[in-house]
Amino acid sequence: MKTFRTLEQSKKDLQEIQEYVELIEKYQPENFVQQVIHAYVIHESIAKTAEVLNGQGYTIEQGEVSASIKSTPVKGDLLHKKVLSLYLKKTRSSRRVAKSYF
Repeated sequence: MKTFRTLEQSKKDLQEIQEYVELIEKYQPENFVQQVIHAYVIHESIAKTAEVLNGQGYTIEQGEVSASIKSTPVKGDLLHKKVLSLYLKKTRSSRRVAKSYF
């Protein structure tokens, strides 16, 4: 654990994690972008996702994986929406432009 959590906070966290796991387990990709999302959730690595999909017969590069994740989620695609939010949060520091004061 990163920080001290109260009992109620811990219960809420546990419920959110259980809902996320259930969402992943029940996810049925219907198109290629959704397959990319599902593979990324499992491997949590752009490079590993591209490697796995290439192993399944697709031809995809890391930039295309990233673009698929950052694409606008289809209405009702809760996993893509959640992954997009987490991905943007994870990459926030690398997307910030260095400020120059001179």
